[in-house]
This record gives sequence, structure tokens and C-alpha cells, in this order.
Amino acid sequence: MNPDNLIDQINKACKKSISNDFRLIIKDNFHNVRRFVIEGKSIAINRFDIPQESVNVLKWFNDMWIYLEVKFKAEQKKINKKVFIQENYSVSLSVYQGHDLDKQKYQLFRAEWDDFNHEEKHAQPHWHITSNQALESSFIKYSETFEKQDYIELLKSEKQKICEVRNLHFAMNGNWQNNLTHIHRIESEKQLVDWILGLLSHIRTELELQSIY
Repeated sequence: MNPDNLIDQINKACKKSISNDFRLIIKDNFHNVRRFVIEGKSIAINRFDIPQESVNVLKWFNDMWIYLEVKFKAEQKKINKKVFIQENYSVSLSVYQGHDLDKQKYQLFRAEWDDFNHEEKHAQPHWHITSNQALESSFIKYSETFEKQDYIELLKSEKQKICEVRNLHFAMNGNWQNNLTHIHRIESEKQLVDWILGLLSHIRTELELQSIY
């Protein structure tokens, strides 16, 4: 696959399915890593690790916002004394909710697909459910503002009783009914673009149905 061709194809496809304002721009360009991110217009938190990762998100529809990141990593490999460069890919798409004037949008979930790990055990592609993190963050900020330290301690205590859902990789393409694997390699530019477009269509349908009820 050609990284530049892939970015061009994603830009063309997503201008039609998301917004004419959609554009992936280069964010990082190291010696072996290139990272492209969406050119967004509002601030949001993509990952709640320490330190938190702040990103710019783009308005999608209604009160929904979107963030897309594509990363390329070149690695030197050696097989049978032959040295070659292997290009690995990673795509991360996050959906947020919030009004235009909200200072920070709530992240609902992330959909990801990568082939960085060639002994992969996690599902590829997969979902990460993150809406609870956004609510927890707001709760903590409220408690700190009004000096309610006991609320924060209570939250920490209750969190220890349940699994940390954000760390789970929920399979997107299990195909278990055919006794096949839930780990799929990224094979071509078309496959990746089709996956992104299908993902966007599916997510929008579900969110619009949810707003009806």
C-alpha cells in the first residue's frame, strides 16, 4: 500500500460521507513514523491516560463530532538474511457528543484497526467503549471545584469493584459462527477505505435510531 495514496483516498471518500470540510493533515513526521489527523474545529479528549491526549474534532451531524487518525510506521525486517522495510498501519476513529458551545465534547467510543503487532491477541478491528471515562472526568472536575474530596474517594472505591472496560478490545469482525478468527490483517487501500465508509454508515444509522427512542 502507498501511504500518500491511502490518505488521498480517505480524504476524497470522507468529504462525501462526513463533511466537505473533512481533511486529514500531517501531525507527526519522524524518521519512521508518520501520523495524519483530522483537521477539526473543536477541542476534545481522545485518551484519558496520563497525560491526557487533547485533539481537535469535526462536526458530523446533529450534536455528533468525529475524530480520525491514521498512522504509518516503517520497520526494518530481516528474513533469510534479506533486509526489507515493512510498512504497518493504524486507524483510529472516535465519535463524540456535545453542543457547539460546549467547551469539551464527550467521547462515546473508538473504533480501531492496526497491524503493528504480528503476534496479535487482541481483536482487529475492534471497539473501545469510553463514554464512562468522560463522565468520570466531569464528575472529578466538579468535585475538585467544590472541594468534594469524599466524592472522588467514593468514585475510586466503586471503580475498583468493576472491570476497566476502556481497556477491552471488543471484536468488530469475529466471524465465530464460521469458526474463524477475530484477528484480521490490513491488506489493501481499498479494504481500509471501505471499512471506514462502512463503519461511518453503520455508526450514523445506530445513532440516528437511538435519537428516535
